[in-house]
Amino acid sequence: MTLKYFLLSYLRQRPLFLSLIRAKEAFLYQKYLPLKPPILDIGCGDGFFAKIAFSKKLKTKGIIIDIGIDVKDSRIKEASKLGIYKKLVIYNGRKIPYPESYFSTIISNCVLEHVAHLNNMADEIYRVLKPGGVFLTTVMAKPWEEYLFGSLILGNWYKNWMRKKQVHLNLFSRKEWDEVFKKSSFQIKEKVGYLDKNASRLIDISHYLSLPSLLTHTLFGKWVVLPGLLCKFYLGGHLATITAKDTNPDQSGAIFYCLTKPQT
Repeated sequence: MTLKYFLLSYLRQRPLFLSLIRAKEAFLYQKYLPLKPPILDIGCGDGFFAKIAFSKKLKTKGIIIDIGIDVKDSRIKEASKLGIYKKLVIYNGRKIPYPESYFSTIISNCVLEHVAHLNNMADEIYRVLKPGGVFLTTVMAKPWEEYLFGSLILGNWYKNWMRKKQVHLNLFSRKEWDEVFKKSSFQIKEKVGYLDKNASRLIDISHYLSLPSLLTHTLFGKWVVLPGLLCKFYLGGHLATITAKDTNPDQSGAIFYCLTKPQT
């Protein structure tokens, strides 16, 4: 499946700014499919990303992922409507309510940058992952706020405002993210930078281009009301090429990691 496929899938139901970044992330996971069960999705939210990223290759009787967990004030209740998780669990955001070495695969898409107790969470993920298991995750990185279009005009004020708005508690450099994972004893098998300066600025601008989507969601409960027309309009300019090229993780606004727990 191509990046354009995932972008179209997102644009039909989600705002432009979210579609640009999530489509690229969904595409990056494809290299590791099929995922070995049991599978845990940490910070599953409404489940829409998992449905788009994994449903084509992981679907078994409607179930894509064994367990989805998220905190109480998330959108986890909406995930039950999609029927893609075998079980959904609300947890306290610190201790994963499963025994040691329980999961073969753990995924967590753009969650760790929002976690208040990051080192504890990394240790917990390591604890519940089986030896030889795989942890696939994406994280926002420090260059993200440096690249923001608004930062060019408003400087640190805009960076601080966006950091609070997006609840980015952990915006680290590639080296700092590496250290977080190594401290919890993970082995880093692969890391891919996927948001260069131009892509990051476009996504920032697209926040404001997506304001009509906010209006339609408020009025009709839908982010997109004319998906066919909207997709044709956006993709007419070859929008998928904006995030198509990977970049140096040290200079990327976001990083995809493949981490493993060593065999004992």
